[in-house]
Amino acid sequence: MYYVFYLLGKLILYITLFVILLSVTGKTTYVREICAKLLLFLFEWGAKQNSQSGDVNESEEDDVGCDEPPSEGSSESGEYNLWTRKRSRHNSGDHSNIIVRRWSAALGEKLKRSASSHRHLSDLDSDGGFDCVDHSDCGSGITDHNEHQTVKVIVNDTWEFIGAGIEAIIEDEVTTRFKTAQLASWNFLLRNRASSYVRMNWKLCVIWFAGFLFRYLILFPVRLLLFLISMALIVTLLPAVGLIKNETIKAKLYARVMLMCMRISSRAFSSIVKFHNKENRPKYGVCVANHTSPIDVMILSCDSCYALVGQKQGGVLGLLQTALSHSSDHIWFERTESNDRKKVAERLEQHVEDQDKLPMLIFPEGTCINNTSVMMFKKGSFEISTTIYPIAMKYDNRLGDPFWNSHEQGYMTYLLSMMTSWALMCDVWYLPPVTREEGENAIDFARRVQRLIARKGGLVDLNWDGNLKRAKVPERLKDEQKELFFQHLARTTSICSCGKPTDEQFEQMKKQIYSDIFEEPENKETGKKKESK
Repeated sequence: MYYVFYLLGKLILYITLFVILLSVTGKTTYVREICAKLLLFLFEWGAKQNSQSGDVNESEEDDVGCDEPPSEGSSESGEYNLWTRKRSRHNSGDHSNIIVRRWSAALGEKLKRSASSHRHLSDLDSDGGFDCVDHSDCGSGITDHNEHQTVKVIVNDTWEFIGAGIEAIIEDEVTTRFKTAQLASWNFLLRNRASSYVRMNWKLCVIWFAGFLFRYLILFPVRLLLFLISMALIVTLLPAVGLIKNETIKAKLYARVMLMCMRISSRAFSSIVKFHNKENRPKYGVCVANHTSPIDVMILSCDSCYALVGQKQGGVLGLLQTALSHSSDHIWFERTESNDRKKVAERLEQHVEDQDKLPMLIFPEGTCINNTSVMMFKKGSFEISTTIYPIAMKYDNRLGDPFWNSHEQGYMTYLLSMMTSWALMCDVWYLPPVTREEGENAIDFARRVQRLIARKGGLVDLNWDGNLKRAKVPERLKDEQKELFFQHLARTTSICSCGKPTDEQFEQMKKQIYSDIFEEPENKETGKKKESK
């Protein structure tokens, strides 16, 4: 037994030294890519095995739970083929969402259009819809519909709001971005089994157990050793580089050391990164990218060096921030300190003006998103420069989920979970520089860059603040939604398509079909008393 562990230790040491040599020289053997393709093939095969076992279980359930089929002479025999048809069970692992957001998406588009248009809802929906009331009398703002038509009008005008509200209760489009995204098929990691509804058979158990031994006995020791070596190099070499007074030599050494350390760190997660459109890679200025985890910095630093902007952290991240600050112009701040914000803005402006300094990497979302969408970019980084270099990052979470949910796990726990995953796959696109247009404010500029990144990375574009992850919805956002709803109803209601009615028209409407709705509670109570008398 001692001899077995001795051989295993020597194997791990040799693999580690070989990987470090490849990282220093920037070479690759493409073993990770080949293994990733093999694993993806196994995942697809496992999904087929799972579906086959599911069909068998469902057929058995149908046979047990069925009554006798109808006789041939009965009137129900024509429906027997439908009665005996196999039922397909929905697997929520096949989709990232629980429901299809039909009404929320449709209503969102109509709210945007109604904010700048006075056209009627029936005119906007040329393919039909729920608004089928005659609007020939919209000029007067008065209608003579009966009570039944009144109910129809109210339902038509509120149906989409009710549907969108029910969809938001079941699954809203914001809070799901702060949780781990579901997988289409099981990736042989027990931590993802619950979200994929896996039915284990002996074949899947054998493959999972073999993968478990390989990940924890071979991959994890090598990765942990690589991570510790990279951390030691960062903590020791970068402060040493910071002692050099010659700025030119210091910048060149920093770039060499940083690339070497980040490439060793990336091998600690078996990272497979593809960089696209390298001709657009920034050399100075402000770079913005979508944010999934602190590992984003490691991924981007494997190809180029950046100056970083971020919140002050403790623990391992705080140690890294201290080491980095000794050798380059990084900016760390506290979100709660207003004075820090002013100092950060001033230092950013000074940094951008100097083209000899490294490009400044900023994550405008301000928090980690699960890489299924891009949330609202803060305007601060778009006020300091008229030219922005966008970077789109898209992870493939089939071999390992890179999303860090800081509310559920610490950073070291997150790193250990990544080291025990299969691999980390990511595509990075360098987009052409985007220049601020004449008359365009910082908010519109940020929104335009956000759309470009979302479109390139194949992500959902959401104009919601990522700080909703930490705080309640502010009243300002609620008021904005209420204003949009009011504009939509005022301009597209079935009663009138000519805009908001005048006070006189409004009073006439109250006296007619909406008298019960607009009646004050006191009047209703007095009316009931009179009836009782």
